[in-house]
Amino acid sequence: MLNRIGAIFMAVALLLTSNIQAQDDPVLFKVNDKEVHVSEFKYIYNKTNGEKADYSEKSLKEYLDLYVNFKLQVAEGIDIGLNDKPEVKREQDQYKRQLASTYLTDREITEKLVREAYERSKEDRKISHIFIAADQNADEKVKREAFERAKKIKSELTAQNFNDLAKQYSDDQYSNAKGGNLGWFTALQLPYGLETAMYETKKGAFSEIVTTDKGYHIVRVDDVRPAYGRIKVAHILLRTKKNPDRAKTLVDSLYNVLKEGGKFEELASKYSQDNATKNRGGQLGWIGINNYAQDFEKEIFALEQDGNISKPIKTEAGWHILKRYQGIKNPKYQDVKSEITNKIKRKPRFQIIQDALVADIKKEGNYQENEAVKKELIDLLKKDNTFLTYKWKAEKNQDLENKALFTVGNLKGTVREFMSIAQRAHSERMNEQPRTIEAAVDRIIKKLAIQKCLAYEETQLDKRYPEFKALMREYEEGILLFEVKKQLVWDKASSDEDGLKKFYEENKENYKWKQRANVTFYTLRTDDKKMVKKIQSKAKKKSAESLKAMFNKDREIVQTTSGVYEKGKNMELDKLKWKAGTVSKGYSKDGSTYFTKIEEIIEPSIKTLDEARGYVVADYQDSLEKELIKKLKEKFTVEINEEVLKSMVK
Repeated sequence: MLNRIGAIFMAVALLLTSNIQAQDDPVLFKVNDKEVHVSEFKYIYNKTNGEKADYSEKSLKEYLDLYVNFKLQVAEGIDIGLNDKPEVKREQDQYKRQLASTYLTDREITEKLVREAYERSKEDRKISHIFIAADQNADEKVKREAFERAKKIKSELTAQNFNDLAKQYSDDQYSNAKGGNLGWFTALQLPYGLETAMYETKKGAFSEIVTTDKGYHIVRVDDVRPAYGRIKVAHILLRTKKNPDRAKTLVDSLYNVLKEGGKFEELASKYSQDNATKNRGGQLGWIGINNYAQDFEKEIFALEQDGNISKPIKTEAGWHILKRYQGIKNPKYQDVKSEITNKIKRKPRFQIIQDALVADIKKEGNYQENEAVKKELIDLLKKDNTFLTYKWKAEKNQDLENKALFTVGNLKGTVREFMSIAQRAHSERMNEQPRTIEAAVDRIIKKLAIQKCLAYEETQLDKRYPEFKALMREYEEGILLFEVKKQLVWDKASSDEDGLKKFYEENKENYKWKQRANVTFYTLRTDDKKMVKKIQSKAKKKSAESLKAMFNKDREIVQTTSGVYEKGKNMELDKLKWKAGTVSKGYSKDGSTYFTKIEEIIEPSIKTLDEARGYVVADYQDSLEKELIKKLKEKFTVEINEEVLKSMVK
């Protein structure tokens, strides 16, 4: 009895909740009982109109009419089965996967890491390190011995002996001779652990032992400076290997030309010996720290203003002259947020984000492992002593393969799926420590669980994120609209020649030429002013061909082009008196004279179908679409809630 009463109360509560939700988001209109709520209409109205979304009665009604027509065409697409076309489904699935990937991250942790990287990027830090090599896939004994070495070195470290101990003990062949000096770095250039140590250690101090996949590091911060940022530069390179004296003479000469106003890009294209950049004006693109040798970078970042050009700079490659085009220093967070996010997603620190997301999904999806099935699997693999080797091949086991190793939400990870992953998971089976069957099974189950958790989360996105649901609906309906227009409007307009001709005949008064002029443009290749005046005078009454015959006997002085122009389409022609025989005054430039003659005036006339085809096809498409909308309004029922519409007006 109590259970029944509880069920009744639950039903009443759900009913009240649904009524409250309906009041908060009422139905604005229906197309064949397919409801469109105010929230959906507002979303698309605001998105389309932007700042012009003033919610006036006129604006709302105009957009409502457009949106109803849009929904009618979507309904038609569904009714004639366009949504079931394989290519449409394939495109929708592809978009869903792309869109889902932006949601399948832990947004809170992503934001934290992006903000952290942004704040760190405001400083560059110069560091040194002592490195003890120990690949993290190595035997535990090897790693333990390496870590003990690192601990011993750290216990002996002082501010005074760091460089000496780096030279004596560091396994980094690049930096040990330099006392461990690695140079300058900024955010997103080092493994996350090293970067964190670099930014959390004070200048002059050294860090705790940092573990990376290569081994163990002790980091010292040698110096700190405001970040150099990025700079866009070009260079002219003259190599010194074959003839150093000639290179020096030429680079000095080019620098003097540039000081006198010579164009950098032209000189780079002509003289630079960097084949990779000379054809684009010497452009090296955007440069941050650690792109080039530190001495060269110092010269690059010494260019403080856009347009600055350096004096000749000597490097191992040869002589350079640099030009700065643009610089970015201390950008706003919103301007670089997307770029930093994309970089983080391509780096190992993204694993932090994914691990947090998977942990949340496991909790929400009530992730449960089946220890009994897992034991059966381990016992099976132990019968075959090749599982931890390249020789192992997955074999079918009908009794076991369909059993679930775990469940999350309504999905399960089966033994068959485990075997499929294990066949390819060489690292998890053979390289990672500890190298036992139990540990390898756990690693592969973890890999399978990540896949299943993300797949489960993808099925929940439209419930969790209203904007995801809105974007998917917008895209799916947009594809249907495209297919409907293509099939019932655009293809018909382009292929129905008889229909196009009929439409043209019925509407040809709309396709008229304005007054036009047949025009000849003259170029006179002479600086003889008397001859120019004589040719211009004769051009008023004589044809272009007769003028060419008269004046082109020894060389081609008179050159012409011609064309027909509509009034209002050419500013220079519109300045002339539109009368046959009119000749412009013309102008002279670089030893030549240019003038224009109106040969003939063509009175307004109706364009032929071929002359007006582009306009006719566009108008025919519009008429077909209007005709389609009219038919769809007869085919489908449209109900608009006028009261709700009135309540939206501001």
